[in-house]
Amino acid sequence: MAAPTQWNFDADYIQSCNCDYGCPCNFNGLPTFGNCEALIAFHIKTGVFDKTPLDGVTFAAAYWWPKAIHLGNGTARLYIDPSASKDQQRAIGEIASGKHGGGVFEIFPKTLTKVYPIRVTPVKFEYKDYDSWFKVDGVGEVHSEHIRNPVTNDPFEGSIHVPGGIIFKTGLVTSIKRWWMHDEDLLAYHEARNGHVAHVKFSEKGCLA
Repeated sequence: MAAPTQWNFDADYIQSCNCDYGCPCNFNGLPTFGNCEALIAFHIKTGVFDKTPLDGVTFAAAYWWPKAIHLGNGTARLYIDPSASKDQQRAIGEIASGKHGGGVFEIFPKTLTKVYPIRVTPVKFEYKDYDSWFKVDGVGEVHSEHIRNPVTNDPFEGSIHVPGGIIFKTGLVTSIKRWWMHDEDLLAYHEARNGHVAHVKFSEKGCLA
């Protein structure tokens, strides 16, 4: 088996899912409602795949699993903003394939039974800590905000630190005011569900930060 290609990137990351705040999956628990649905996105600030620079590339992924992620039978599709060059698109596809290591990029493909072809479509991405958002044109969008105290309505600010995390090591915990996806059988609509935003670092060795 060929050795994985060397690569790395630093990126801003936004995540939505259908679980309650904090998400039990981060603590080896089962999904709040039995299954897992997620729409996530990355905006790479600096990076390289072999000799292909990845600076400025924005991409997203939609996921659906009938039960917990580790039980498999998942469905997914990758979306890449068309500002990425053909070489950059190929590089992101290679990273997402799981053939070149990289923590979540290596692990998630092992849980999937259906992967739709990569779709090149505009991905608008705005990282503003708790108030971050992104939109995959014609597919879905995620709008993050502070969790609010149910009595005082004061904003809650918190984070989780996961030393062995495969997608981030430290992430802010947010409320996803609204998120949805609609692509083939990747279907979801949720309000006031779990979200995370983080600055992340990856390489073929896994999630580094």
